[in-house]
Amino acid sequence: MSERLDPHQKTYVCTHVFYGNAPVLLVSRPDGDWCFLCGAAHDDSAAQYRVVGIGHLFEHDQTLIELENLPVDWEAERTIVGGQWLLTRVSPSG
Repeated sequence: MSERLDPHQKTYVCTHVFYGNAPVLLVSRPDGDWCFLCGAAHDDSAAQYRVVGIGHLFEHDQTLIELENLPVDWEAERTIVGGQWLLTRVSPSG
């Protein structure tokens, strides 16, 4: 992991990823917040998400380190673990 990223940096993960029921297939940075998601639809409810340090995610799936420089208001999506990331700029909320 990069020296510039604190392994304790707060990230949001969906419960599917948190409990190990699905891999991370979507990473987004809306307004600068890191979100590591399975890519499935979720209710917009706090109960559907957990907060963890980014270092835990990078340790569990080292392919996520490829995204350590993902800019704010961008997202990356893949179809399988180890697959090619498709980067897309998303409109900042406002």
